[in-house]
Formats: sequence, structure tokens, C-alpha cells
Amino acid sequence: MNDKENILRPAYAEWMHWTGVVIERLSTCVQIYSNPPHKDVFLPQIGRQFKTSQTVDLLRHIFTLADSQTPVALSVQADHAQHDDQIIGSLISPLTDVLRRLPELSGDMQKLLKSPWQDKCNGRLANELFRGPNGIEAEGIGSGYTADGRLPQKLQDLLEREQMGDTRPLRIATEAEMGLEPHRHDDEVSRRWGEKNSRSLRSAGRVD
Repeated sequence: MNDKENILRPAYAEWMHWTGVVIERLSTCVQIYSNPPHKDVFLPQIGRQFKTSQTVDLLRHIFTLADSQTPVALSVQADHAQHDDQIIGSLISPLTDVLRRLPELSGDMQKLLKSPWQDKCNGRLANELFRGPNGIEAEGIGSGYTADGRLPQKLQDLLEREQMGDTRPLRIATEAEMGLEPHRHDDEVSRRWGEKNSRSLRSAGRVD
């Protein structure tokens, strides 16, 4: 039996979950680039401004894709599958870009926050960024390298299973197993991100 036949592609809800996590971690990076908490930490203003704009552009792109779904009633499973594949297909490239940029992002954040990434982080913001919120380490950016686990490893695993897998779990069954109602997780990603980050986007590229 082919190994590929034994690998499921990630469920739609799983893609939406990790996309939401990426949005939240990138939003924190934008806020730190824009307003570094430690004024004695030097990062050239031009470079910081460029990195702020670059990260905001990537963040906007991912958010637009995640927010582009309309909660329509899809009558048959084939419609769900086609819809899900289209959304997921559009997210592969930007999330691959995030994975590529995470080592540099983590390095800059460690410097700007004066914090290690492994443990004993310097304050709540650093702890949540590097080690994840509420102790969920898989949602923290860690060192930015996949070899060190956490969010980089999760993204790599997500992308590899998407490439290697054969079939995707049925949307309705997956949502029921995860305790989610259809489209509830999509709306929540949009709402939380919009509430937390509208000001960051309005001030994109402006560095104090």
C-alpha cells in the first residue's frame, strides 16, 4: 500500500486554526517593530520600518484570504470540498513565506524584547509570543526554526501533510469532533484579529 494513501491532508478547521495563530503572532511582531518596549535596544530605523511594512503586507494578505470566506450554505459535500481546497490552496504560499521568515522575526523579537525564546521570557508579551498563550507552546514562535519545535514545526507539518496527503477529512465530521459549528471558527478569527489590530494596520510603516 502506498504511504501517501495512509496520510490525511489537514482538515479545513485545522488550517483555519493555524492561520488564526499566525495572524495573532504576526500582529504582535508588527506592534513590537512599531513600538519597541526598550528604547536602549538599537535596531536601525530604516531597517525596522522596512520590516514593519513587510510584515504588515504579509499579515494583510493572510487576513484577507482568511476573511474572504462567505458563510453560505453549501448543499453537498462536494461543494464543501471544493470551497475548502480553494481557500487552503490560496494560503499555502503565504504560510510558506511565514515559515521562511520566522527565524529572522524571532531573532528581532528576542533583541527588541530583551528576551530568550526557550523559557524564562522577559514579561508576559515575550512569553506569549515565544511560548504561546496560556501555556500552549505549539502556538509560540520559539526560535523561528522548525528544528526547535513550536509554531514553525506545526506549520512545516501542516504544509507537508497537505503536499503528501491524499484525502481530506469531511468538513462536518471534523467540526463535530472539534466541537465547532460550521464557520464559527472563521468568524472568530476575523473578529479577534480586527478588534486587536485595526490600529496597527492604519499605522503600518510608521515607526516612532
